[in-house]
Amino acid sequence: MVSAIEKRKLVYVLNRDASGRPTIASPLEAHRSRTIVLDTIGVDNGYDNPIFASLEYQYPDEEDLLDGMSSTDA
Repeated sequence: MVSAIEKRKLVYVLNRDASGRPTIASPLEAHRSRTIVLDTIGVDNGYDNPIFASLEYQYPDEEDLLDGMSSTDA
């Protein structure tokens, strides 16, 4: 998994061909809007397919912030 703090996370699926060589599939998008990724790690679960965990912070939309400010200012 490749993650970026700014905007995008991409997941690259790794497989093995008939001769045992690793192959990489096309990247899959795994991002969410209004989210800052603080850290991404691989979690060993004892199986062939790993699990990835991301520590993310989802911040409010700009319109939500403006609505909250206008209600406290009034």
